[in-house]
Amino acid sequence: MMTIVLFCVAFLVGADELMLGPILVPIGHDLGVAPERVTLFITAYSVALALIAPVLGAYSDRHGRLAVMIPASVLFGLASIATGLVETFEAGIATRVATGLASAGMLPVAFALAADSAGEDAMKKIAWVQSGLTLGMIASPALGAALAETVSWRAAFVVLGICAWLVAATLWYVSGWQPNRAGQMTEHKDAQVKLWAIPGAAGALMAMCFGLGGGIGLFNLVGQHLRDTQGVSMWVAGSVYAGLGVISVIGNMLMPRLTGRLESGRQVMRIALGVCVVVTVWFYLSSAENLIAVIPLLLLWALAGGVGSPALQSYIAELSVTHRGVLMSLAMTMMHLGVAIWSGVAGVAYSAGPYSMALLAIALFGAAILVLQPVKARLGE
Repeated sequence: MMTIVLFCVAFLVGADELMLGPILVPIGHDLGVAPERVTLFITAYSVALALIAPVLGAYSDRHGRLAVMIPASVLFGLASIATGLVETFEAGIATRVATGLASAGMLPVAFALAADSAGEDAMKKIAWVQSGLTLGMIASPALGAALAETVSWRAAFVVLGICAWLVAATLWYVSGWQPNRAGQMTEHKDAQVKLWAIPGAAGALMAMCFGLGGGIGLFNLVGQHLRDTQGVSMWVAGSVYAGLGVISVIGNMLMPRLTGRLESGRQVMRIALGVCVVVTVWFYLSSAENLIAVIPLLLLWALAGGVGSPALQSYIAELSVTHRGVLMSLAMTMMHLGVAIWSGVAGVAYSAGPYSMALLAIALFGAAILVLQPVKARLGE
């Protein structure tokens, strides 16, 4: 039961992150601003999440996962419904900040709670949480557009908020009405521990920034590259993204089996990054004029990313039981910072030409591979 609820938590956060894409124009029209200004909703959300996530993660380590997730889900629902009711752009920015704060207490803590299970069960639950996140990202643009087209863009946020309240109620129920006693709780006798001093933590968190954040930045330009080189329509590009999202979910679900055959999620992620760097360079330097010729490259990229992302999450979760919540939250922070930074850099590189994109891919994925060194080798053991 809890696994399904965690899947839903991740789905809601994933849906919220990408739902805005197709409904920027109606939002801008209603609030009296240019559609491009509405992208500040995304910025406000991401910055709030990145700043507060480590604080909430640390709180969940001390007081229990659900003691954070339940109030965060309630706030998420309230903020989402409020976004659907705002009359001014400034009010919308405020509600999006609140949504970001709520998401910081939902997704990373959901990953931590999944990881609190033992052994292979933890990997399976992490894979389910990652699948929920991926499916939310895939489905939300279409769902948001459909609601905006048939009812209003406001309905999309109201529906999201109501679903969040249902999730909060379910979490409260499965916790036995005592959320403070559910999930990881520790004494934290060494509260002043330096998290970056935890063996493997620095490299893993940097890999979230370079590998996942950078990978998303590069992946976001796939549609533009297809339009420029293949002349495909926006609908075809969107369909390609949806198909690749499905492959990513398959990769998410394959992760526990693959990780079980190797040393850890760290090794799985390094292999996935190696595949990604080869495929990305090949894709952006490819001169193929037939869409069918590049589809296998994109499928391999999506599959590698789908396997590698939850593998890295599972590795980070294993680094410290006591500080698992704050580590998972810092991982989300590093990923969001990576997306913000490398998406901008990728945009500049794309304007400079395909060789710049290839070099950026080598630099980002290569850096992530390098920082994910075996812990014993780095400690000189």
